[in-house]
Amino acid sequence: MLPLLVFAQLSAAAGPVYSSERVRDLVARAAVANHAPPPDLRGYRARVETEFSLLLRDTLGRERAAQIEQLSSKVKWTRDGSYDMHVVGYRSQSLGAPVSSLSFVQGWTEPSLYGDRLQLGVQLGAPPDPKAKRRKPTGNWIVAVHPFSYDRDRYYRFSGGDTVVVMRTAGRAIPLVRIHVFPRLGDATRLAAFEGEIDLDADRQQIVRMRGQFKVLAAKGRPTLSPMPGLVGVVYCEFVNAEIDGRYWLPAFQRTELQSTFALLGQTRAVMRMVSHFSDHFVETSDSLVTVDANREIPHLTTWAPNDSVSHFGDWETPLGVATADVNANDFDDVGPDAWKPTGQPRIDVSPTKTDNIFRYDRVEGLYTGLEAILRMRSAAPGLSMGGSVGWAWTEKTVRGGAHISLQRGLWTTGARVERMLASTNDFTPPLNPESGGLAALFGSVDDFDYVDRRVALGSLTKVIGSPDQSLVTLQLGGGSDRAEVSRLDHSVFSRRSFRPNRGVASGRYALGVFEAELHPGVSGEFVQPGVGARLHYEIGRGDLEWQRAEVLLAGRKYLGPFVLSVQGDAGAVWGAVIPPQQLFEVGGSGTLSGYDYKEFAGDRAALLRGDVSYAFPIWRMPRRLWRTLFVPGLGPGIAAGLQGGWTSLTNDAARASVNSLGASWSTTPVSRPTDGFRATFAIGLTFFSEAAHIGIARPIDHKAPWRFVGGLGHSF
Repeated sequence: MLPLLVFAQLSAAAGPVYSSERVRDLVARAAVANHAPPPDLRGYRARVETEFSLLLRDTLGRERAAQIEQLSSKVKWTRDGSYDMHVVGYRSQSLGAPVSSLSFVQGWTEPSLYGDRLQLGVQLGAPPDPKAKRRKPTGNWIVAVHPFSYDRDRYYRFSGGDTVVVMRTAGRAIPLVRIHVFPRLGDATRLAAFEGEIDLDADRQQIVRMRGQFKVLAAKGRPTLSPMPGLVGVVYCEFVNAEIDGRYWLPAFQRTELQSTFALLGQTRAVMRMVSHFSDHFVETSDSLVTVDANREIPHLTTWAPNDSVSHFGDWETPLGVATADVNANDFDDVGPDAWKPTGQPRIDVSPTKTDNIFRYDRVEGLYTGLEAILRMRSAAPGLSMGGSVGWAWTEKTVRGGAHISLQRGLWTTGARVERMLASTNDFTPPLNPESGGLAALFGSVDDFDYVDRRVALGSLTKVIGSPDQSLVTLQLGGGSDRAEVSRLDHSVFSRRSFRPNRGVASGRYALGVFEAELHPGVSGEFVQPGVGARLHYEIGRGDLEWQRAEVLLAGRKYLGPFVLSVQGDAGAVWGAVIPPQQLFEVGGSGTLSGYDYKEFAGDRAALLRGDVSYAFPIWRMPRRLWRTLFVPGLGPGIAAGLQGGWTSLTNDAARASVNSLGASWSTTPVSRPTDGFRATFAIGLTFFSEAAHIGIARPIDHKAPWRFVGGLGHSF
């Protein structure tokens, strides 16, 4: 193998492969240093704590976690080609989809960065069977050509070579040199190639850090993670080594992330994240030399401790959710695919910012279909983008749509938009929830929204403080107009159940000002990310319609060992000499105050409160295979109690008159009323699949009523 390495280094041409002779020499030395582990390194043992998470990233870069799983493992690697992982602890939290990440991946760490081939930090294919004592992984794993492989010239181009930082340890100063790596996958191959940056210990030429993405070509030359038009999928990685015993660069932190978008589903990005921290390394050395095949794929062998041991494990190094929150999907924007990069040639994307812009169904418009496109100027005018949407409401026979333009400079974004939209008048709506009836309206005549025909022309200024997941402030100024709408459909296409009438609104024009501030927007009672979040919204309208309106949200979620505490409070107030009905607060029904009728209560003052506390029993937590590659978290039973309550009030004649007009065109009596005190429901019961589902009993506590059975997905009763 050594003659082959020497030949490969001598034959490497500068030109298209290396940006300079200096880079060629640096890469050649790195290829020798990283071809095999140091001769006296026989292996190591370490502790690994890994967090899997499933998230959604919105167009502003804010993330919301739908599922988090945490595993604690003991690993053993030997230079002769074995890597054993023994899982000793497991716990998870889920919104309601009881599917484990082990359904999609199996091995999730890379034991070393030596050799001519790399197995991704995540192996895509058939997942492991926790019941098996030992097993070799199966499925179609992705193997990448190491950037410092003997055949690197066939697959890569290299540039860079500058010193980016000097690390200082107790023993020495370590200059880090950065190499930029670009794939040259001209032919179809099942091998993957790395694209990104590699930081080298300039003294020893060993890898300290790799950060970038993997690209794979299938038989017809299309990336395997983007098998159809409109689908963009990327596997990102960040592998960080630490110098152990002052001699060996071994894994310390590894992050592998799968991100994807599908044009028809909008620009919200689905993220599957795996973050692993290595600790407590114990290095095994020997004076005898063991030959290593640099092309050999290292089998990842996984075993599990007994079920009761895994379930009782409590020696966690970090609380659940912390590893997920410490990083962000935006971290990889500079090494992402062309469709997501902020630099490059101007690019037009025909895809919606949200699905409702191209397809929706409701009782006012009937079926709505549309088209949306956005032009991003990228390097031609950094940060500048513009776009528009247009569509047709087939039952209403009306055109809706709009145009927008924005300019981003650092943490500041300025923008303007004009739009005619069918806006929902619902209140206290959770993030990422539907904004129209959708499939429920189409198939079941269930359209739990009321609508107003709204036209707006607004300018905006947004400042991100820290990162989009930390806080942001937005100011909007402009004008608009509201017009009343009616329900044009008696029932849906597939159901004979009647739609309810659309509630009344006041028509008129107005000047509008809006101020909004968010703190930790990913934290709410609807998602599993721990922490504290808050939101403040204030708006003022002047003209034919005049009002002032304020809303505040406070949310918190805390994991204390087997206990989970979750609380969310919403409150709002609206005031004015004549209050437009669409500005009132309406609560009742699913999502706001369960156990009561749809928008049974309304007022110019309102508040909602929801709190839950749960305890997870230390049994049956280990993931289980249901069928073939489908894994779910273990039964993971627990006990939970929750309180949900709401309050509305009519404080003046203007508010009372406004409530009366909500149903004035179709009802002889008011369709909503104040709560006359705090309406609350208490529930207690059992949770399963780490709070992905629940059953129990509930009853109002503000008046006498019988207990009733409740059940559903998620942790909240």
